[in-house]
Amino acid sequence: MAVVLLASVVEARADTFRDALKDIPAGPFLLTVGAQLRLRFEYDDQFNVKQYAPGTTDKVLLERLMIQADLRWKKWARAFVELRDAHAFFTHMAQSDFPKANPYNDHLDIRQGYVEAFLDDAHPVGLKVGRQQISYGDQRVFGPGQWGNTGRWCFDAAMVILRNRDLRLDLWAARPVENRPQRWPNRWAAAPTLAVAYLQTRTLPFRLDLFYAMKYDGTGTVQGEAGKGNLLSHSIGFQFEGKAVSDILDYSGTFVYQFGYRASDRLMAMGANVRFGATAPVAWRPRLAAQFTWGSGDRDPHDGTAGTFDGVLGGADIYFYGQMNLFYWANLRDYEADLHLHPLQAMEVRVEYHCFTLDQPKDAWYTTGLKPLRRDPTGRSGRELGHELDLRATWTACRGVDLMVGYSHFFPGAFVRATGAAPPGNWVMVQTTWSL
Repeated sequence: MAVVLLASVVEARADTFRDALKDIPAGPFLLTVGAQLRLRFEYDDQFNVKQYAPGTTDKVLLERLMIQADLRWKKWARAFVELRDAHAFFTHMAQSDFPKANPYNDHLDIRQGYVEAFLDDAHPVGLKVGRQQISYGDQRVFGPGQWGNTGRWCFDAAMVILRNRDLRLDLWAARPVENRPQRWPNRWAAAPTLAVAYLQTRTLPFRLDLFYAMKYDGTGTVQGEAGKGNLLSHSIGFQFEGKAVSDILDYSGTFVYQFGYRASDRLMAMGANVRFGATAPVAWRPRLAAQFTWGSGDRDPHDGTAGTFDGVLGGADIYFYGQMNLFYWANLRDYEADLHLHPLQAMEVRVEYHCFTLDQPKDAWYTTGLKPLRRDPTGRSGRELGHELDLRATWTACRGVDLMVGYSHFFPGAFVRATGAAPPGNWVMVQTTWSL
């Protein structure tokens, strides 16, 4: 009883402190301050943060501290700054393993810093300029990928927002930011340059979004079938998501078509996802779901047509293709079955099963970031990549305190066994997050 009473007192005082950090008067402005500290331990068996790597193990303690300051002037303008400090301990991975962006370490850098004008729907035009995370929908096509210690996508961008009661259109141009601990502040990458139009409907009984994204890389370093060159890709598509039958049924879908050129090759690729689920209105609220994800592959590596889908700008590291992040939305077919349970009001348990195959047997197995891992150019090794079983439990202990544990096992398939060493992989994770 004394422990419960003490916990209640501590939680009440934490809530009081948290509320005191909101809407602090600062002259004509209101200031809100927030912070989040996340600690996660991971054990990787037969893989590392970059790829499936037989014969290796790694253990890592990840620390990430994020501090935000949000300054607002009525409903007209806003300035937002977010600092992010990320460290990794005990891992055998070094900075030299990450020649571009470091997913583990980035010491007290500017994750976000932007100004925004004309904030509410009373203004048909809004502006947002500066370093910013940009995400839409389920983050499969556009998402920051915040599971990683430093975050996957952040942009130096300029955005114009056009809106009315029925529609919102975001028009933005950007360059992605590289996470480099040896440089302060982080700078945008030399490529790609991005231009995006994202249209959201606002009055339909379900979410429906339409989008276009252009990527241009003029560095001459993009690999094609016959050599290196530039990239110009156009991605057009849609997403939808909704519920039915008193929220018992849920559904979603995504489709993307890509065209343009990769080096001297004509680019023609597609990606799609479809999901159906049902939640029983009984104790523990069990939810059963099934989904299928497809990212096209290159049927013939010598025909001058690049058929490998590149994933657009999605948050690849948020459980879409298994918790171990061994796969990417490229030359992939992912057949998934899910069971979600809520044994407590503040607890969720997830059991997810994936069956992974190649879309095209002559194309490669790709890991996060469109990196080819293994390839059989003859196609004789088949399509079966393997199976992954994922277990994860999340518990909100109190307001602002979340605990998570997870385990995954990878069962290599015939393609993996035919193209090299193929031990089963394991992943164990424990995470805690404190938020203000």
